[in-house]
Amino acid sequence: MARAHRERDWLMILVAYNHGLRVSEVLAITRDDVQGGFLRVQRLKGSKRTVQPLICHADPLLSEGPALIELARKTLRSRPLFNVSRVHAWRLMKRYAAIANVALHKATPHSLKSSCARQIIATEGVPATQEWLGHKSGKSTLEYTKLSAEEAAAAAKRALSGV
Repeated sequence: MARAHRERDWLMILVAYNHGLRVSEVLAITRDDVQGGFLRVQRLKGSKRTVQPLICHADPLLSEGPALIELARKTLRSRPLFNVSRVHAWRLMKRYAAIANVALHKATPHSLKSSCARQIIATEGVPATQEWLGHKSGKSTLEYTKLSAEEAAAAAKRALSGV
């Protein structure tokens, strides 16, 4: 949905999700951070710097590589690729979540990082997730294994209703 409205917004959301980035981290990406098919990210909150391959997917809607390389090529050196404020990034998340009928309480930039972490944990395990997210401590990564209130409610409903 975001891509149909504005390519930059779609790409910002996709990059944040694919690389498990905080909003400040995605907004700090510059042209020099996109080199040779890789994305270099200086992670915050004591996490490690990461260098990750750009994600190319069979579905063009999920493939960041070509679009990110093109945006980096067009962006002036030392300028952010996604030149928006943190507040505006939050507004964009809310806007596109509403269009996609995503619950408002889930429409935060951090939900992208959380969703990325949970997906990698489910398919590849905690060590791979820890490395991808640049966590120095596995304790940080384990936070993403906790059930949400919604998941706990669904589990309780299944257990108590015999379903």
